[in-house]
Amino acid sequence: MADEPHVVILGGGFAGLGAMRSLKKAPVRVTLIDKNDYHTFLPLLYQIATDQLEPSEVGFPLPEMIQSRDDWKLLSATVTAIDPAGKTVTVEGSAPISYDYLVVGLGAVVNFFGTKGAAENAFSLYTMDDAVRLEDHILARFDAAGKEPALAEDGALTFCVVGGGATGVEISGAIAELLHNELKEDFPGLPVDEAEVHLYEMGPHLLGPFKPNLQDYAKKALEERGVQVHLEEGVVEIEPTRVHLKSGAVVKAHTLVWGAGITANPIAGSLSVDLERGRVPVNADLSLKDHPEVFVIGDIAMITDTKTNTQLPQLGSVALQAGTRAGKNIALLVRGKSTELFKYTDKGTMATIGRGAAVVQFRRGRTMTGRAAWMAWLGVHLTLLSGGEQKILTFLRWGGDTLTHGRRKRKEVE
Repeated sequence: MADEPHVVILGGGFAGLGAMRSLKKAPVRVTLIDKNDYHTFLPLLYQIATDQLEPSEVGFPLPEMIQSRDDWKLLSATVTAIDPAGKTVTVEGSAPISYDYLVVGLGAVVNFFGTKGAAENAFSLYTMDDAVRLEDHILARFDAAGKEPALAEDGALTFCVVGGGATGVEISGAIAELLHNELKEDFPGLPVDEAEVHLYEMGPHLLGPFKPNLQDYAKKALEERGVQVHLEEGVVEIEPTRVHLKSGAVVKAHTLVWGAGITANPIAGSLSVDLERGRVPVNADLSLKDHPEVFVIGDIAMITDTKTNTQLPQLGSVALQAGTRAGKNIALLVRGKSTELFKYTDKGTMATIGRGAAVVQFRRGRTMTGRAAWMAWLGVHLTLLSGGEQKILTFLRWGGDTLTHGRRKRKEVE
């Protein structure tokens, strides 16, 4: 087995999992490197943050993904550098790791666009730790206000969200439902009806890539849930208990969730290529320019759709399909064959607003809203979760609870 080509996969997200699945029957050794020992199902992080799901229901143990191959290894470590010329990867606490083929699927990090105080005081939502931290903070604000009611007037029960894309829309709707459907029962002595959720979007519409009818539906559905939507309004500074707006207004709020954008993992700078809008450009077969043994996929990559010649969005479905093609291309190279172009199958772009409400935009222009769209969202994400029976059952249970407005026991704050 030592003579088999060594494939190093960086990142255990959708992209990395797609590559691993494609390599299971290939004559290669695989080392998967991720700072965590679990795969995070990113589309459901907002449900951890709003106390609907446990972390264990959104995180899938990576060791279970590699246990079928004795020659495959998992290394829980942070990648610090990549040397394409020397074909090595450097991680914290270990000597450089050599590879024959490399898959870079390290994803992205939050982009605060230089907003004053954002890095220190805003809550992002891109990792499991982010989601747990936000959940703990929301519940802690209610507990604190319950003990000191004056905090409610100071903004403890006011929640601001920056960014009108899918992340901002989903977390805004989920926070509103958490406040008015659940925490209202847990804190009968607090004026929960006066709690506020504000969503700020610099542009003239929510969900910029979507069609106007879906943008209008999303705004109306959020407002019906009590979210105050502010279009063409930005945030210029964030303090622990105050939010400063571009218009000059200052909002009393102890919570600001940042959903306004992401940028490529800083490790992209090790690849010695010029980034495009903060992402690594790749060839049509997903390989890195001048390095056919290196494949860059997922949110870190700038991938062009070979069918439409347009750049693909940073979505889990894109990452998973790209990972699958990267793994298959490595298997082809190992057998002495040529790689194939990546062809993305568009299953539609979608976002949820709340229980029974979502928007879907299909590639050929057809749209869908409401409960039917929400069920479509559920089905697509069920497909992304496939590969672990336990996770599928968890997702089905979550879907049933959501449709029936079920709830789990609220986490106590110590």
